[in-house]
Amino acid sequence: MSVLQVFALLDMHRTISGALPPLSSLLTDGASHQILADLARLQLVVASAAASLFTEYAESVARDSSKVLPLDGTIHPLTAQVLSYLKRLLGYEHAAEVLFGDCHPDSDGNEQEEGYVPADTVARDALGTGIARLLMQLLDNLEVKSRGYKNEALAALFMMNNVHYVQWSVESSPGLSLLGVAWLERHKDAVEDWGAQYHKLTWMPLIELLKVEPPSDIAKVKLMLKDTFTAFNTAIERIYTHQSGWTIPDHMLREAVKRVIKDDLLEPYQDFLRRYADFEFTANSAKYIKYAVNDVASIIDDDLFETKAVSMSKLSLKKEKLDAIV
Repeated sequence: MSVLQVFALLDMHRTISGALPPLSSLLTDGASHQILADLARLQLVVASAAASLFTEYAESVARDSSKVLPLDGTIHPLTAQVLSYLKRLLGYEHAAEVLFGDCHPDSDGNEQEEGYVPADTVARDALGTGIARLLMQLLDNLEVKSRGYKNEALAALFMMNNVHYVQWSVESSPGLSLLGVAWLERHKDAVEDWGAQYHKLTWMPLIELLKVEPPSDIAKVKLMLKDTFTAFNTAIERIYTHQSGWTIPDHMLREAVKRVIKDDLLEPYQDFLRRYADFEFTANSAKYIKYAVNDVASIIDDDLFETKAVSMSKLSLKKEKLDAIV
């Protein structure tokens, strides 16, 4: 039986639940009691089968061994599938009671007793726990898959995108609100952690490069500046070439990531340029100082994470002009 047949079972359970009350009113003779009893037993069997399929689905997500990764670091198909499954599941009003209705320790409990918890509350809490476990299995699997990227920064971006999509889906879905505020905050923190990892791997080496202290010897300062500008230009061009083809599909997240990059990079670069503005370290400064601060800002704003080809980009056109000058 396909794990997706849980929806057919939920439909069947809903049909039986709707039919039992009127049938009980109509079938009042003793001979009809067996029919009603059989329907009630069928309802329990259907609920049990649906609960088993939910568990099996979670296990299938944990076992998913697909090695194919999106080249641009976007949302993995498994992530989209799981969230679609959960949203459809929670479209059934009584999904919690069907899947976890047997979780209450005493269905005949007295509501007046201290500590009594209604069965529907217990079932809803159990469903929340089950969904949280499913999403944990999904994210654990994605983290394993992310190791298939040769570029660690792309792996971090991929995880940031997928954790954010899960967190955003939970936050924007009324049905998934049962996961609670603490769950949301943990996963918002995880999005920030993966974003910080991407930032550390991609941009911190450039920022550290600009903090280099000049040697006392003038000749060595000239060499240091040539090396620093060359390394900076090479890094910017490499980042541009690769990361123009990457993506952050959520607009607000994409803008937040770009804002952090600009906040951390542009001021140190501006300071570095000003510090050595009057220092003649080469007869051909255009060979080394290829990018003004506005050029770098423009690359970050307009080109990164846009999933586009770079052959006709403004960077390649700028380089053609620079090459013609040099």
